[in-house]
This record gives sequence, C-alpha cells and structure tokens, in this order.
Amino acid sequence: MNELVVSWCRSQGLEVTRYRNYRKNDQAWVEQKNGAIVRRLVGYGRFVGAEATAALVRLYDSVRLHVNLFQPSFKLREKTRIGARVIKRYHPPVPPIERVLAHLEVAEIDKERLRVMLATADPVMLFTAIRAAQEDLGRRVDRRGAQVTPEEPVVIDLQRFTANLKTAWKAGEVRPTHKKSYRRTKPYPKRPTMPGPYEAQIRS
Repeated sequence: MNELVVSWCRSQGLEVTRYRNYRKNDQAWVEQKNGAIVRRLVGYGRFVGAEATAALVRLYDSVRLHVNLFQPSFKLREKTRIGARVIKRYHPPVPPIERVLAHLEVAEIDKERLRVMLATADPVMLFTAIRAAQEDLGRRVDRRGAQVTPEEPVVIDLQRFTANLKTAWKAGEVRPTHKKSYRRTKPYPKRPTMPGPYEAQIRS
C-alpha cells in the first residue's frame, strides 16, 4: 500500500499488516477481483494521462452500481470435508445489495438510502455508460500522456445499443479494452537449413 493509505489507517487507529510469511494466499479475497472484475472490464493495456484517468473514473462509477445493485453473486454457506473430498454449498445467488438489506445489524437509515439508490438506478443506462467508457479507453490503450489530445467522451446511442443487445450474446462481443491479437504483416525470413547446401546433390 502507498504512504497515503498507510498514514490514513494509522490516523484512524487501524493496524496495517502484511501477509504472513510463506502464506501467499492471505490476500486471495482481494486479488480474486482483479481478474473477475478489473481485467475483464479494463483489460491489460497501459493508460497514461488525465483523460484516461477521467475515463476510468466514469467506468468505475458505473461498474460499482451495476455490480452491487444488479449483478447476482454466490456466497459460500458451508464447506464440508470428507477425506480428500470437499463439498461446498452456496446460498442462492442474489445481488450484494439484497444481502445488505437482509442483514439485521445494518441501520435502517442506511437501508433506506440503499432502497432509494436501487429505485433510481437503471441497469440499461449503467450498462450503456460502461460500454461508453470502455470505448473511450479502447482508443487510449498504450498511448502516452504527452501524445494524447483532449477528446470528447464517447456517447453511445441508447436505441442502437439496446437493439444490438438482442444479438450480441449470440455472436459474442469483443470489448474495446481487450488486447487485439497480433498479426504479423512482414513475411517470415527463410532461414538456412543444415541440408540446404546439399539439396542439389540429394535430389540428384
């Protein structure tokens, strides 16, 4: 963690610890979200500059609401070990907000704020904002801050976007933030082989 986070934790009386020696899975609950959420949305490209930062902020603002309000997830209920076999049973998949609203220790005023947030959020608009931010980031992959010129944020037509959703799940969708496959344009050089000098003699 950076110095800003550590100093804030110490000012709040929070103990900052590292993972235990020879226990590399201590941070697994945090690290698993890098692949499940971050890399699936942002990809592996390098983003530099204030414009790319603003696009990432717009993306995460929409993703935060979309994941917590509308995306169901499994939660482990119990785990039983029988010899070498491990049996896991899960709760029914529900969005995280449903678990918070059902929790008895959450204050009612906080639950009311979440209900208002859920009632005013639109999953289609959030999904459209996610794709618009990804489209903006896709044009900035591997650019450097000095080479990026200010551009207007990408705006996706909602009517066209919702119409494409009917067929996108069938044909598959390549997100703009994903790295494009490398295609070689130059011909491969012909390398000399060991029997090359003797090819004429072999043929004769």
